[in-house]
Amino acid sequence: MQCIREDRDIKYLHHPPINHCSLNFIDPAFERQYRSQLSADDQDTVRSLARPRFSTFSDLVVSLTFLVMISICCFLGFTLQTPWMVFVFLAFILEFLLLSPALLDVCFGSSLSPTLRRLVVFFSNWYTRHIFGAIVASLPAVAVYSNFSCHMFETVTGSHLFYCILLLTSLVHFCNFTMLNSLMKSVLASVAGLVLLVFLVTDVCHFTRGVSLADDAAFITAASTLVGNTTTVGPTARAMLSGNEQLRYEIILNVVLLLFLIWFLNREFEISYRLSLHGNMQAQKDRENMQMEKEQADWLLHNIIPEHVSNILKKTSKYCENHKEVGVLFAKVINYDDFYDESFEGGREYLRVLNELMGDFEDLFDIPRYKDVEKIKTIGSCLMASSGLNPETRKRNKDPNAHLYHLMDFASDLLKKLEQFNAEIFNFDFEMAIGYNFGDVTSGVIGTTKLLYDIWGDTVNISSRMYSTGLAGKIQVTEDTANKLSEKFEFEYRGQIFVKGKGDMKTYILAKKKDGATWD
Repeated sequence: MQCIREDRDIKYLHHPPINHCSLNFIDPAFERQYRSQLSADDQDTVRSLARPRFSTFSDLVVSLTFLVMISICCFLGFTLQTPWMVFVFLAFILEFLLLSPALLDVCFGSSLSPTLRRLVVFFSNWYTRHIFGAIVASLPAVAVYSNFSCHMFETVTGSHLFYCILLLTSLVHFCNFTMLNSLMKSVLASVAGLVLLVFLVTDVCHFTRGVSLADDAAFITAASTLVGNTTTVGPTARAMLSGNEQLRYEIILNVVLLLFLIWFLNREFEISYRLSLHGNMQAQKDRENMQMEKEQADWLLHNIIPEHVSNILKKTSKYCENHKEVGVLFAKVINYDDFYDESFEGGREYLRVLNELMGDFEDLFDIPRYKDVEKIKTIGSCLMASSGLNPETRKRNKDPNAHLYHLMDFASDLLKKLEQFNAEIFNFDFEMAIGYNFGDVTSGVIGTTKLLYDIWGDTVNISSRMYSTGLAGKIQVTEDTANKLSEKFEFEYRGQIFVKGKGDMKTYILAKKKDGATWD
């Protein structure tokens, strides 16, 4: 919504940035995108006549229907001419050749074979579309002109007026093909109309006799109604194309007015079509921007709160759950305070080192086999993680203890990461102590604005004691944890430690992972 509000100032839904003369988009990149969208409609899944794929098919159907009607009128109203018969035959072949790939594209779309898909793409190319579109749009007018015969106009009663009316009708066809350039269609219509005007204003046919009013009156009266003529035909009426018929002036006026209408309609059609596609492209761009911002927001949220928790928070404002047999780990760089020196640049360089170290640790969370392990938080140089908090991922594990095994593997990889980091830093070796425990915990989100996800319980407190009393470079666990993981890992007994509220507890140190131990 914010994207739409920001674009409201340019009013792209009502005033697209187009050149008012050529109607091309002012931005060349946008014009290329517009043309490519007309040429490549493979991804179009919306079945609508407004889409290029279906619009092309409907335009060709209209063109074929119009050509059939014009051909029938020529067949019934004029004597058969050889040029007309040859032209109509070729015109129908061309119409069907163009209609066939358009029909295949509508019916089968992207499921077409590669050969047919290349054929469809060829005909939908911007320049190919306009070349064939110009030819097809001109077919009705050319079909009428191919019937031109001064002899027929002299011998067949009323044929001259019917010929003019049919030509006026054929000019309307230049308003078809909404995806073609309006200037090209209007120029073609003007050429076809100007040829008729030349015929009307010049003595193109030298008839040997006039056409009698008695023979022609009924047809002229009916035809005059069709072309809007209300003039009474006088006794001096002559053949329309001989230069003597007074009705020709009204025909000339009708041609001029019709050409103005065609120019206007073609321009408005193209503006409307460009406006529609421009709005669609802008809307798609806004959707992509909104989706990108949503993904960024989700990414930030998932770095603060686990994904399965954030999905619940999107529906409700509260989250609190109890979990059974959850693994909890504390990993602390125990000598970071010896490394840190606030007197040098306020400690910024040392914080940068710590940030890089924690970044290396956090890379482990992206490893697929650690899908059960969640980072809870960092406390200074201490990293807190847990496994088994997401019930969905736990259900997909073959072994019910797999999440505990994964967390132990994760702890071992933390020590390996620290070794790699120490190899890259000069004059200092960091040491880490890790405490591990499992049991029941409570997880929840605290706050309404600045959210905090955390876990609580004795399991957490004992795990914290395991690292605080642990040894550098070792993973210390409780006796229950050692027994729980003994199937896959070997432990060495360390001794007893005092835990506040629990008294003395037996503790163990991880020795190694058993050979051949697997659980996935």
